Amino acid sequence: MKTNLKFTAMIALMFTAAVGLAKEPKLSLMTNGQSKSLIVELDSQHEKTYLKIIDENQNVIFSDKITETSYTTKFDLNELENGSYYFKLDDPLRTLIYPISVENEEVKILKRTENNKPVFRQKGDKLFLNLLNLDGKDVEIKVFDSDNRTLFSEVIENEIIVTKAFNFESAHEDRYIVVVKNGNNTYYEDIVVN
Repeated sequence: MKTNLKFTAMIALMFTAAVGLAKEPKLSLMTNGQSKSLIVELDSQHEKTYLKIIDENQNVIFSDKITETSYTTKFDLNELENGSYYFKLDDPLRTLIYPISVENEEVKILKRTENNKPVFRQKGDKLFLNLLNLDGKDVEIKVFDSDNRTLFSEVIENEIIVTKAFNFESAHEDRYIVVVKNGNNTYYEDIVVN
């Protein structure tokens, strides 16, 4: 009985530690009288993390590639005109979008949107696909060769976790493209068979 209790306690501790280590980017907004500022704190990210501020016409106002393990910066929004803007954080696993409303001296962060990206892993001439599809949207997967011929096509409906393996071991030497369409987002992955 004591062994089971110790084992359960150890599993719970590991789970708590894993959840604690898996921090999401924190975004804090602070206004101070006549000063409008946006403070961004990023505690955990991947090596390829990009931060952008975009206006409602899709013009990039600010862009930065984040390479530090801990990132903090303050944006002065006093020069922005009234309107809608988007704070976008993009890493290999997901895209976080925070709509921002700027009206006179007031800055508001509206509803957060998160889009999970597919994760591709190549092992030899095999390609593995994993996608967390929390919205349960239809996921369309296609494979094309270098002549843009469709070699494979499938629509996966109502799946929260989408997994797929592609075996190119007996494929002709060529460059293949795997296309994953999830809602309005489309992702591409190349595989070269020699």
